[in-house]
Amino acid sequence: MIIQGKIINQPEFVYSLGERGQYGFDVYLPFETIGRKLLLIRAGWTKEKFNLETKFLNTDKIIHAILLKPKRKNLFTPDNSNELTFYIDLLSLEKKYSRKLYPLIAESTSDIKMGYNLKKPEKIVLPNNHLQYALTWYSLCFVIIIAFLIYKKKI
Repeated sequence: MIIQGKIINQPEFVYSLGERGQYGFDVYLPFETIGRKLLLIRAGWTKEKFNLETKFLNTDKIIHAILLKPKRKNLFTPDNSNELTFYIDLLSLEKKYSRKLYPLIAESTSDIKMGYNLKKPEKIVLPNNHLQYALTWYSLCFVIIIAFLIYKKKI
């Protein structure tokens, strides 16, 4: 999808390991669309935090992106602190910006030229659980058929 709007604030940095296990951060940009909706755009990955130059804030941009669900906090993810963010907490970001955030994250596929060397994943991986679902339902069907046959023999 194509998103048109402007970056309205400094980026959010979410602690993440790079491709080779390097410590670094996923860079999320708070972006206001021309329809006045606020969403986060994952621009890439970097080793160190940085501040955007003011010339990149509040200027019109066109970004190509794919909308994805934000990664949820799992059992082993630590809580966010003032120094480090480990997962995107939409509720706390809504309080920070005093606005409702769009519930999906835009994964940028275009190069946002800002003078920072942001690494992007070579391929965006979409979840594909079809085989898992098929195996689950067929094995459940098999178990029910066996149970039915055992039940019929007892009668």
